Amino acid sequence: METILDRLKKYFENTSTEQVKEDWKKTEKYDQVDSPAVGAFFQESKRLIDVGKLKENLPSQNFINNFKNPNFSSDFFLPKL
Repeated sequence: METILDRLKKYFENTSTEQVKEDWKKTEKYDQVDSPAVGAFFQESKRLIDVGKLKENLPSQNFINNFKNPNFSSDFFLPKL
């Protein structure tokens, strides 16, 4: 079974820069939804991954490794209060 990462790698390897830009432009309609923009989602995801890489430098009480837990839900999706 192919992972999302594998599919993304293939997409970028086999797709022209112009097509990537055109495809990216199609995501703008999702920015109108009352949620974070697609770009903001990617930035937040990268930040969370970067924090995960710091695990060995953080005291254990400051880090709970939920990144591999399929039931884990990021705070990124919490509703506005």
